[in-house]
Amino acid sequence: MNPFFSLIREAKKMESEKEFTRAFNLYAQSESHTKNEAALIKIKAKKAWCLYSVGNPKETEKLFQDIIDNFDHHPLSITVYSRYLIKLKKFKSARTLLLKSLIRFPSYLENYLLLASLLKEMERSDEAIEVLRQALTQEHLSNGRGVDRKDIWAELGSLYFSRGDYNSALASLKLSLKMVSEEEFANYDLLALCYLEAEDPENALNCIQLHFKYCKEIDQESLIVLARANCRLGNTEVAANNLIQAYSIEDSLYLKAADFLDFAPLLRNGFFTTLENIEWEDQ
Repeated sequence: MNPFFSLIREAKKMESEKEFTRAFNLYAQSESHTKNEAALIKIKAKKAWCLYSVGNPKETEKLFQDIIDNFDHHPLSITVYSRYLIKLKKFKSARTLLLKSLIRFPSYLENYLLLASLLKEMERSDEAIEVLRQALTQEHLSNGRGVDRKDIWAELGSLYFSRGDYNSALASLKLSLKMVSEEEFANYDLLALCYLEAEDPENALNCIQLHFKYCKEIDQESLIVLARANCRLGNTEVAANNLIQAYSIEDSLYLKAADFLDFAPLLRNGFFTTLENIEWEDQ
C-alpha cells in the first residue's frame, strides 16, 4: 500500500481521537511522499489545525503564513488561511483576502462559495448574492469539493429567500433542480417554502413529500411545512396528524407568526388546545 495514503489515514484517525500531537507527526511524515501542491497545502493546513487544537496559536499562525508565502500562486492557500481567519472571527481580514483571491483566481469556485458564506454570516446578504452572481458569469469554474453551478444556484435561492425575495428564490432553486437528477436535489424543503409563498400549495406539497422521500429526514420544521401545505389544500385532518407527529419529536412545538394564516382552520376547530407545549412566535 502507498505509504502516503496509509499515513494520511492514520493521521486522520489520530485527529478524530484528539491525539493531535501524533496526528501532527504523521501528517509531517506524509509530506515527503507527495509532490502534489494541493495535497501539500491541505497537509500543512491539517498540521496547523493540530497546533491550534493543542493551544499553540503562535505556531499555528506561522504555519498558515508559510502556506501563503510558499504557495501564493495556488488559490487553495488562500482558502485554508481564510477558513482559519473565519474560525478566529477575523471576518474583515478574511473578506479582504478572499476578495483579492477572486481577482487573481476568477475561475476558482471554492473561494466564491466561502466568501458568500462569510458575507452571509456578516449579515451582508446583498454582497453575498453579488459574489455568487459574479461566479456564474465565469465561463469556466473549477469544482470545489464536489460542488458546481447547481450549488451556486441553490445557495442563491437560500440567500434570496432569507431576504424575502421569494420569486428570485424560486427561480434560482428551480434552475438548480434542472441541473441534477430528482434524487440528487437537496433543497426540496426550501423549494416547498418558496411555493407556499408563491401561493402554490400543490407544488409545495409535492416538494416536501420529495424531501421526505430522498432526504430520509423526519424533522419538525419539514413536518410543519407539510402541515401548512395540507391545510391550505383543505386536508385539515391530515395536517393535524402532521403536527401531532412534529409535536411528538420533542413533546413541544414552536410555530412562527407566518403559520397563523395557514393553520386558521385548526385554530378554529380547537385542535391546538389539545397540545400542551405550543409556543407561537410574536407577530
